Formats: sequence, C-alpha cells, structure tokens
Amino acid sequence: MKTSDIKYLYEWAAQTDFPLRRAPTAVGYSNKDIYFCWLKATNKNGGGVRESVVDDQRVRDILNSKEVLLATVSVFESGTELGPHKDPPVYGMKYRRIQIPLHIPSDDCYMIWRGRKVLWKEGVPQMFDVMDYVHEGYNHSPDDMIFLFLDILK
Repeated sequence: MKTSDIKYLYEWAAQTDFPLRRAPTAVGYSNKDIYFCWLKATNKNGGGVRESVVDDQRVRDILNSKEVLLATVSVFESGTELGPHKDPPVYGMKYRRIQIPLHIPSDDCYMIWRGRKVLWKEGVPQMFDVMDYVHEGYNHSPDDMIFLFLDILK
C-alpha cells in the first residue's frame, strides 16, 4: 500500500460520519463495548467494500486491493482497556494491521507493544503484526479515541 493511499484514506475518514454499531467482542477482551463500522470485509465467500458507506471512488479502489483484507473504523470510549491479547487468525492467512488514528484526545491513549508504551498521533499510521505478538491498548482520556484499521496481507 502506498503512503499516498494511506494519507488519502485518513483525510477521507477524518471527514466522514460513520454508522457505528457495537462490536461482537469476546468476553474479557475489553472492559467496555467497542463500536465500529466495517468498510471492507474478507471471508471464505469473498466479501468486499461496503459501498453504502464508502461513497468515494478512490477509497473504494484502494480498499478493493487484494492486499486489504479488512477495513474498519473503530471507536474506543473513554476508560476503555484492552487487556493483553493476540488478534486471531481470522482470514486463514497471515496479516498485519495498519492503525491510522483519526482522533487521539491525549497521551493517555496508548498501546503496549512488546513491552513498550507506544503513543499515537492523529493521521500518523503505524503497522503492527497483531496476530503474532501480545499487545494491549488503553484510552484513559476523558474522550473517545477513533481509528481507521486496515488488515493487510503479510
């Protein structure tokens, strides 16, 4: 994925209102509900871009790339804590996640990655092998933190 594509996705997502719903997360994964809006999904039957939400043709073209397995906007409310975990092998193939922060209220929003505290900055993407390493995430700020997540082939 090109840097220019990631920048375009950020600019589009930062200006878009998404229809959110509560994510079906595993018990014990998070202390609070997480809300999301899927933009592209991949499953054993194929999947594709959710055109009712993704109305920008360039965004559709980027997400339709075979390298993109999943795209979702996720909202973590104030006080959300994701305990230590690895993401599951849901696609039947190795993937990594590009995290594009859309709204990070403060330095009280962070991730523990391989024993180190990682801070996010709005619009600055970071890539992690979330299915290979234990990690955890926290929003100890008084506001929601919001991400665009892209799972891409490894």
